Amino acid sequence: MTLSLQDASKKPRILVITGTTGFDSLVRKIDESRELEAAYDITLQTGEGVYKPKNKPSFDFDRGLKDHLAEYDFFITHAGAGTIFMLLEQKKRVLVVPNTERADKHQAELAQYVKSQNLCAVCQNVQGIAQAINTIDSSTENLQPYEKVEFNAVQEVLRYIYE
Repeated sequence: MTLSLQDASKKPRILVITGTTGFDSLVRKIDESRELEAAYDITLQTGEGVYKPKNKPSFDFDRGLKDHLAEYDFFITHAGAGTIFMLLEQKKRVLVVPNTERADKHQAELAQYVKSQNLCAVCQNVQGIAQAINTIDSSTENLQPYEKVEFNAVQEVLRYIYE
């Protein structure tokens, strides 16, 4: 996102989305990275996380989140499939951080997939998030547009049953 001179005083807005379960280490790291506040307006979604941000605006969950996406320039999200693909369908610029604190490791696998397809930028660990945010503009600038493929197996299932 290149800012024009008239927009020079407007800081890019970033929404951090953790999903319903929360992602305390990510929320805490971004909340405590006070140096980011000079360049970005960051809002944190905490989900069911325990950590409550002290330095940045936050909310736990918003069922109407999709209605507010236009208010933000960039999105940082856990590697939840629903969140990633909802943002990609809306043509948003996304930085994915897999929640490796979860027992299952599907988030790391999904993050690798979207990175390999050049759909999202990826920060592999929470410790590198401040640097990833500082390069979010360039790292999300030339990503491939996502084309949703409609999947409807009803016809295939019916054909299998009746043939």
